[in-house]
Amino acid sequence: MRAVQLPNSVSSLTDRLHVLEFHWHGVGIQIPKFALYACVPNPIFSCFVQRHHRQIAIMKFGRYTLPILDPLENDLDDQADYVAIVSVARGNRFGLYGFPTDCEGLAFTLPMDHESVPRIVQYFI
Repeated sequence: MRAVQLPNSVSSLTDRLHVLEFHWHGVGIQIPKFALYACVPNPIFSCFVQRHHRQIAIMKFGRYTLPILDPLENDLDDQADYVAIVSVARGNRFGLYGFPTDCEGLAFTLPMDHESVPRIVQYFI
C-alpha cells in the first residue's frame, strides 16, 4: 500500500513521485511535477497587494489574475528570476498560484513510500 493516496490519474502512471526543486533565497522548494502548471522566466508583477497581513504580487495572463506568494511566508517585494505556477485541486475546484524562484527546477524522483512524499504532496492534492 502506498504511503500517500494520490489521485488515480497520477498514481496509476508511476510508482515514483517526480519532483522539481526550485530555490528562493537559498531555500529549496519541492513541487510535485504533476502540480507544476508552468515556469515563467523573467516574470513581471502587475502590482502588489496586501492579503491576510502579507504582501503578495499579482501577475496577469490575459483574462487570468494569479497571486504570487512568497513560499517562505514573508512579504513579497523582490523581483524573481522565475515564477513556478502551480495548480491545486480540491474536489471539483481548481486554482492556480505562483511561487517566486531564483532558478529553474532541478528534477529528481522518490519512491512513493519515501517518508518525504506526504509532506511534498500535501498542499497540491
